[in-house]
Amino acid sequence: FETPHKEPFRPAERPKQIKPTDNLRPEGDFETPHKEPFRPAERPKQVKPTDNLRPEGDFETPHKEPFRPAERQKQVKPTDNLRPEGDFETPHKEPFRPAERPKQVKPTDNLRPEGDFETPQKEPFRPAERPKQVKPADNLKPEGDFETPHKEPFRPAERPKQVKPTDNLRPEGDFETPHKEPFRPAERPKQVKPTDNLRPEGDFETPQKEPFRPAER
Repeated sequence: FETPHKEPFRPAERPKQIKPTDNLRPEGDFETPHKEPFRPAERPKQVKPTDNLRPEGDFETPHKEPFRPAERQKQVKPTDNLRPEGDFETPHKEPFRPAERPKQVKPTDNLRPEGDFETPQKEPFRPAERPKQVKPADNLKPEGDFETPHKEPFRPAERPKQVKPTDNLRPEGDFETPHKEPFRPAERPKQVKPTDNLRPEGDFETPQKEPFRPAER
């Protein structure tokens, strides 16, 4: 087995653009229209139409009186055929004076108190005494000796020992611990490029580009 060999990368050549030829060709002379230079337009003159009607005779302007303020019209009161007769007297009003408060009239009573009236005497205030508590007597009396139980002083409890059950299965033979290799960074594998059995033939020409230059207007 042979690995194909690949050629190194190189940019591809841009194909040349082929423009189709045209069988139509211009004939004769071509003239470019000439444009007049700009100038501001002139305002056209206003033409008033003539009239065949003409005034005849004398025209009089009406005369206006000068302005003057108008006079207020006099008020005309209608006359009355009713007339007062006799003497008229104006009532006389007394001058104001404050009114007097009326006296209060108390009704008399035919009941009258008799004898001597005594006012009860109140004792001066003094704090009350707390009443003594009366305990009822009991006919039951304790007999014999009473013993008070003795309490041991507090002491922290001891943690009980953990009892592990024994096992009847026991290992036999030798045990080997596997040895681990120390860590080392892995090596990057080499990239294998397959070779190609296709090879270019002939001459390749690189198109030459004209240097940049500004276009003519």
